[in-house]
Amino acid sequence: MNYLVRFLLCLMISTTLVEFPITKAHAATGMISTVEVVSEMSRAEAQTRVAEVLNRGDVQQQLVKMGISPEEANRRLAGLSDAEARSLASDIDDAQAGGDLGGILILVLVVVLIIYLVKRI
Repeated sequence: MNYLVRFLLCLMISTTLVEFPITKAHAATGMISTVEVVSEMSRAEAQTRVAEVLNRGDVQQQLVKMGISPEEANRRLAGLSDAEARSLASDIDDAQAGGDLGGILILVLVVVLIIYLVKRI
């Protein structure tokens, strides 16, 4: 019995050592990180994405409410560096339209739990 356990343990360890470099090589060629994608985005693409958002009516209304004219926003967009434009475009792509739903669900769950416990007492 002890011999069988040692044999299986050695087999598992050797399989892991043999498979690890192979899996690492496949993972390195198959996946690219978000940082690499964002860094490859050109300045023109980033400015186009941000300009599309700035040209929406609801965004322009909010800018006017904050005291920024659409022309001034476009001038500021033109003055951004490459890294800033890429970062802003990435943030816009990552933003959720409805906000974070997780916090709302947790709040509802806590309220329901409190109501349940109060009625139980």
